[in-house]
Amino acid sequence: MASAPVPQTHEEPFTPLMARGLACLEPEDLLEGNLTLALGISAWLRRSGADLTDAVQAMLDIRDALVEVGGLDARTEPVPLLAGEARTAVLSLAIYLDGLVRRSAAVSGVSRSAVVERALERLGA
Repeated sequence: MASAPVPQTHEEPFTPLMARGLACLEPEDLLEGNLTLALGISAWLRRSGADLTDAVQAMLDIRDALVEVGGLDARTEPVPLLAGEARTAVLSLAIYLDGLVRRSAAVSGVSRSAVVERALERLGA
C-alpha cells in the first residue's frame, strides 16, 4: 500500500532558510555539475511555500542587508542582473549571494554564519 504524501505546512520563511543555507555552502558546492545549490534552493522553496518571484525579492533583500552589515560600499557593490527564466535567475542570484556572504564576512571580520545572522537581524527575519 502506498503512503499518502505528507502535506506541506510552509511554516518556515524563505529568507532565513536561504540565507542560513548559503552560509553553510562549501566551495565545492558551487562547482559545475554539483547539484547541492540547486537542490538546496528547491528544498528552501518547498519548505517555505515561496515561489520563484518571492525568492528573487527575498534574495535581493538579503543582498542589501549583507552589503550594509558587512561594511561593503553599496556604490561599488555590483547589483546582479536577472535575465532569462526565473529558475536560472534564482540560481545565478544564489551564486552571487554566496560570494557576497564571503566578502561581507571577510570585510567585517566574522564568520559566514555570523554575517548572515546580522543580515537577518537587520531584516527582522
